[in-house]
Amino acid sequence: MPLQKPVLQAAILAAFQKQSAPSANLAAAQAQLAADLATAIDLYIKSQKIVIPPGQAVLAGSPPGPGATIAPSPDAKIS
Repeated sequence: MPLQKPVLQAAILAAFQKQSAPSANLAAAQAQLAADLATAIDLYIKSQKIVIPPGQAVLAGSPPGPGATIAPSPDAKIS
């Protein structure tokens, strides 16, 4: 699945809206905002799937040089 920018934008907006209420502890509010943004970005990146096209060259050996090619791969999720 391609990365969906509106999903990330909505998560960032939600994090900022969560902080719109006055807070007595600025440091805690900033830490919470940072945590919410980090979660949104982490989920956004991990929602991407990587597909390796058939015939992709694989570098192997020492020093690295051309190696074998690979068959189509199943989608790989980033974790």
